[in-house]
Amino acid sequence: MIVIYNAANSIEAHLIKNLLEHQEISAYVFGDFLQGGVGEIPAIGLVTVNVADSDYVTAKEIIDAWDAATVIEEFDENIGLSPVYPRG
Repeated sequence: MIVIYNAANSIEAHLIKNLLEHQEISAYVFGDFLQGGVGEIPAIGLVTVNVADSDYVTAKEIIDAWDAATVIEEFDENIGLSPVYPRG
């Protein structure tokens, strides 16, 4: 097992884990319960997402692509905020 992502918190770690699992890469979150133990102190570096060594390169590519994505939102008075998809 190798650390593929250092999450800011448990929610972010599980988001990354689910992203990888949707691409059929087994991922494991370690340290997600430590955040409750430190309370208000940031748990940065304590919550990690880990994958098998053999999945590292593929998982890194998936995470990098997700990290580079930009969410664009526009406001519509009738429905509020909604995602905007590129128009082609």
